[in-house]
Amino acid sequence: MSRHQLVSAWRAAPFAEIAWLEPDGRPDAATVIPLVHRERPALALTYDRLDVGHRLARAEAVLFSVTSPALGGGGTPVSAWTHVSVHEDVRGSEFEEHFLNQELAKHPPARRFADSPLLLNEHPWYLPRILVRVTKVEEVATHPFRDALAVTAVAGHGCATTVDLDRHGRDAAVTSPLPDGPTAILQHGADVPDLDRPWWRRWRGEVRDGVLTTADYDERAQFTDPQGVWRRWRDQIRFEKACRAGLRRAGG
Repeated sequence: MSRHQLVSAWRAAPFAEIAWLEPDGRPDAATVIPLVHRERPALALTYDRLDVGHRLARAEAVLFSVTSPALGGGGTPVSAWTHVSVHEDVRGSEFEEHFLNQELAKHPPARRFADSPLLLNEHPWYLPRILVRVTKVEEVATHPFRDALAVTAVAGHGCATTVDLDRHGRDAAVTSPLPDGPTAILQHGADVPDLDRPWWRRWRGEVRDGVLTTADYDERAQFTDPQGVWRRWRDQIRFEKACRAGLRRAGG
């Protein structure tokens, strides 16, 4: 599979996944809004995710993938290990020039903060970003349609695949073959087309003889009821405070 097919999937998807190995060799993964810069996959993380930006900067390689059946637009699940550069754009000028219009077009929640000069003036903390650009793409791989992305550390390298799960929550069991080793599994989705309530589940642990032993589990709950004004306001205030805190840590 070619880099062009990866970029096409990345450009079309409203959400995607990234994964990497920590310094201790254990994998981790996160959901992202996929953007494109000069025909290569890119990210523009808000400052509430400053820690993720620092971890990507330390990683030897970062997996870029579009594997969620619900959000992949019907395309074949695809992934590639890449090398990246990470740059803190504390003024937000590079993000505004290269990425803002992309984000407004594909991510409706962004329009509440940045869809006009007035909104930008009211939400100055939204533009500053941690920009992650791909500098090199390794071999691109395709995967079967399954429930979740799994990344296992094998001999110091990340091995990515898709897996099926037979339960939700901490005690979920993997029903697809996985190699033994430290493993991170990420399952996610969103309310299409509004994308206002993305959800995810993440397991980190060890696979032995095909059985996952979970050491760490966290999730963002999947809401089935309409999101009320109070919840929206509360989430927005929390988001703003986290972005401002990240900016202060970065000296912005």
